[in-house]
Amino acid sequence: MIGFKSKLLNVTLAITAAIPLATAGLFTFVDSAQAAALTGELSFDGGKSKTIIGNPFLKSLVTLKKDSLIFTPDSIIQDSNGVKSTPVALSAQTESFLGFNSASIRDIISFNNNTVQNPFLDLGNLPSDGDVLPGDDTASLADGIDIFTLTSSDYKITQTDANVTIAVSLRGYFTSATGEKTNGAGSLSFQKNNITLAQANSILDTANGSLEYLTFSGGTFTTSVPEPAALLGLGAVGAVMAMSRRRKSVI
Repeated sequence: MIGFKSKLLNVTLAITAAIPLATAGLFTFVDSAQAAALTGELSFDGGKSKTIIGNPFLKSLVTLKKDSLIFTPDSIIQDSNGVKSTPVALSAQTESFLGFNSASIRDIISFNNNTVQNPFLDLGNLPSDGDVLPGDDTASLADGIDIFTLTSSDYKITQTDANVTIAVSLRGYFTSATGEKTNGAGSLSFQKNNITLAQANSILDTANGSLEYLTFSGGTFTTSVPEPAALLGLGAVGAVMAMSRRRKSVI
């Protein structure tokens, strides 16, 4: 009986020792995953680009058609597949997004089919926030690293006094430089002045009709991060395995 009690005490002590170690390992893993993932929020608006020194800056603008959203001008930002994009300036960044001052933004080809020139946003840095000058290194805005991928989008048009306001919803996910994914969402908006809602819809319903070359602003944010609860089971399994190994050694 004394021998059995001694073995039971040893197993109890092993359990007590194993659980903190497993828990510590779990939270170290979670902290690492959260550090690698993109989290937080940011705002953006149209940047500027200049293709030739001496020429005026070209402001980044947006054009809405019935089923698509087009950003102009397609600047000198170009990825390895030859797809061009438009610069935007970032502001009000928090958490992981504090290290970026600019991004490139791409077109929504079809709202109905959720067809997008992804990545919709490619985060990076420029010497001046959102401004592209000849000779500037724009590689970080076209490298496919630290990106927001758009999976679905739609828009609504509402009357605001003598203007119409177009609000575009954005839903997708962020991918960090280390490949960690976090769900994301956001919106962008723009206005067309001196027009009624009926007139705006009539224009968009016309073949090739569009609300053209409008200034825009928007924002995106992360809606989820790697969840410790989902990993808690792994920590518990680790603790049980440690206890099992300990128990075999003392019996």
